[in-house]
Amino acid sequence: MSLALGIGANTAIFSILDSLMLRALPVREPQHLAIVGSAGDSRGQSWTNPIWEAIRDRQQIVDGAFAWSTTRFNLSQTAQTDFVDGIWASGRFFEVLGVPAILGRTFTEADDRRGGGPDGPVAVISYRYWRQHFGGAGDAVGRPLRIERVTYTVIGDTPPDFFGVEVGRTFDIAIPLGSR
Repeated sequence: MSLALGIGANTAIFSILDSLMLRALPVREPQHLAIVGSAGDSRGQSWTNPIWEAIRDRQQIVDGAFAWSTTRFNLSQTAQTDFVDGIWASGRFFEVLGVPAILGRTFTEADDRRGGGPDGPVAVISYRYWRQHFGGAGDAVGRPLRIERVTYTVIGDTPPDFFGVEVGRTFDIAIPLGSR
């Protein structure tokens, strides 16, 4: 019995460790990714948009850079709330990660503008959200989506294995930073 408990505990601990620390992100060349942050803040959470813009404008020093912030978006159109997990991300987010859309397209720097790019405010949805809220319908691209009382157009859907950039945390909707 002691042996069975020991093996079971070790298996459970390894499974958690594997899923949170050892498994690579489902992106192109995850070994080349690095998070840049301020001293004492390994995740860069304290950076402001002007600091990001200064880095973005000097991308010749690195192969590619993007900024992101996790949040919860309210999809409700009434007084009641309807929260989903979201990501505010810079225009090159999907390009630098090498994550293509399986349906439609991902957003680009052209979409990352105040008020939206040429197609107005746009959103990319996760595979899970696409299956749960659009029933996996092929016509999900082009549909409107009200987020924080602003209408966004769904332009793409990510692959099933892409959950975002933080292991252990998923997202439902990604929106360009500039569309705030």
